[in-house]
Amino acid sequence: MANPRQLARQRAVQALYSWQLTDGDPRDIDAAFRIENDMDGVDVDYFRELLREIPRLREELDGHITPLLPRPMDEVDPVERAILRLGAYELKCRLDVPYRVAINEGVELAKLFGAEQGHRFVNGILDGMARELRGTEQAADSRPLPAPATPADASVGKGKYGQKRAPIIRTASKQRVIKKRSTGKPAAKAVTASEAPAIQRGLAKKSAVKKAAAKKTPARKAPAKKKAFPAKPSSRPSMKKQAPARKSGASLYAGKKKPSS
Repeated sequence: MANPRQLARQRAVQALYSWQLTDGDPRDIDAAFRIENDMDGVDVDYFRELLREIPRLREELDGHITPLLPRPMDEVDPVERAILRLGAYELKCRLDVPYRVAINEGVELAKLFGAEQGHRFVNGILDGMARELRGTEQAADSRPLPAPATPADASVGKGKYGQKRAPIIRTASKQRVIKKRSTGKPAAKAVTASEAPAIQRGLAKKSAVKKAAAKKTPARKAPAKKKAFPAKPSSRPSMKKQAPARKSGASLYAGKKKPSS
């Protein structure tokens, strides 16, 4: 939502547009504009200042705008012309308004009232005027921020289980540089040209010894497969009852005497 100062700029652009077309008295335009338009929430004092001071300083303000234009002032769109004059007034006469605010407000007014790409045109012209009228302010604003101081030493903390953690050094760009832990092994010694042949002979001798040991070692035989033996019969008596063998009819009567008649 726009603040009272922003609403005052919007109403001032509309009133300046009417003044440019009619070339009337700013006081009459002020009175008529305040009757016909809603002024709720508007910084009326700032609106009246813009509407009266910009026409009074028109030639001086145009002197800062014209050298930056790619075409004559009369060929500039009336809405963009009113916005450029308002921005020039704030850059030159209202030093309490930061130059970035003056440029941004001009761009927003061009987006609201101007043509489709008018805000780019307004941005370029106001930026050029800011370099001329607010050069000192721009130079102070563009100074790089001082880099944070690097700590004198890096503390070594402990991990979760008590082991030491590698020290962390924070640089000016807030990057983390972790030192590698030392392995305790001595660094490799550089080999000179005179020592190289002896080292090569020693390596060749070790290789020959390994090959001779490999030839003397007999090859291992694969283990013989075990013979499969039949299962032994169980010595325990069977608990199942055996059914009696059935005898034939002849065997049933064998040995029996016939009864006497």
